[in-house]
Amino acid sequence: MTEKTEQAKIEAKLETKLRNERTNLRRLFTVSANIFDEIHRKVDIEKDIHVQYNKINEKAERLFKVDEEIKDFIDFTDEEYDTMESSRETY
Repeated sequence: MTEKTEQAKIEAKLETKLRNERTNLRRLFTVSANIFDEIHRKVDIEKDIHVQYNKINEKAERLFKVDEEIKDFIDFTDEEYDTMESSRETY
């Protein structure tokens, strides 16, 4: 074999090794990118669920507060109720 032929074989082996390494690194990058994307989507979903939960919780608290205010407003004795009913009947 000549020196050129030997050099060509070494270069071919190196090229094959580099191609295999590149293929492996691309595969690992794709796997990592997919995992990152999945985690990112889960975080977005959890944030969205947390935001929606907080909105519902806030609305429920406001509803309970208004409900208590209404109860305090209409909380009257039987005597007051009878008076109110009799005045309503006269109209």
